[in-house]
Amino acid sequence: MSDPVFISVGGGKGGVGKSTLTANLGAVLAKKGFRIGFVDADLAGANLHSFVGVKRPKIGLHDFLAQRVNSLSQVACATQIPNSWLISGASDVFALANPKFAQKQRIISHLKKMPADFIFIDLGAGAGNTVVDFYAAFQHGIIVSDSLPTSIENAYGYCKNGAIRGLCRIFGDNKELISHIARLSDPSDKNGFSTMQDLVTATVKLFPDKAVVMREWLMVKKHYLVLNMVRDDEDIRIGKRFVEMVKKYLSLSIQYIGYISYDASFRDSVRKGSCLSMENPRIEACFESIANNLAVLTKR
Repeated sequence: MSDPVFISVGGGKGGVGKSTLTANLGAVLAKKGFRIGFVDADLAGANLHSFVGVKRPKIGLHDFLAQRVNSLSQVACATQIPNSWLISGASDVFALANPKFAQKQRIISHLKKMPADFIFIDLGAGAGNTVVDFYAAFQHGIIVSDSLPTSIENAYGYCKNGAIRGLCRIFGDNKELISHIARLSDPSDKNGFSTMQDLVTATVKLFPDKAVVMREWLMVKKHYLVLNMVRDDEDIRIGKRFVEMVKKYLSLSIQYIGYISYDASFRDSVRKGSCLSMENPRIEACFESIANNLAVLTKR
């Protein structure tokens, strides 16, 4: 049995369709015969269960973190999608909203033991530590955005903060290097770095051996952009310009892998919690195309 492909799904802005995409991509891939795992990592406002046909789960990550159960398999429940399981967060457990880094690492370690071909980690909104720690932990990440300026700006901040956090976690015991990396995100530092390449170049001079590790992490991390609520070609052009911006300033590998068309009837079905019905052939074709691209790019 091969190891699962972990794919974080984020984007910074709330309401851009992260959970909708997660559920429907999983449904399409399950139809192709893949085993699918869903993890709701929106730890303070979990709602992915509604999108995969599960009533509010009685157990979830909060039970695992509180050590009321010994493994994640004990909190995983079946969904209405064949050959899939869900591990839910919690919407009313305040202590779960900001878990310690060691707790997040424990979740990640146990997830690697779960049976699946793909495991989707549905992240919360924003770019706080919990969100970007999960982002940084996995090789593959989908960025979901619409074409609105606020969404694009938030998606860029999500990528930038996640990359900085990921690099800092690699060198967590080197305070001097952490401070050096943090200058990329400090607008008050007049000698700070405007691009990731500037950061890497300066690191080569000060910490040559660490710069090699930094470059490797940036190369291995794979990002895939999905545009939601697309109305016309201009929306797609905006998304592709975002891809070029991320490559230029953040030196991150990012590929545009598809879009979901705007459709009022589909939005209504999402509000009703019935987005998995796939009754709209045009929308279904969008998810099918994205899923095919994802399977090829992750070599599945």
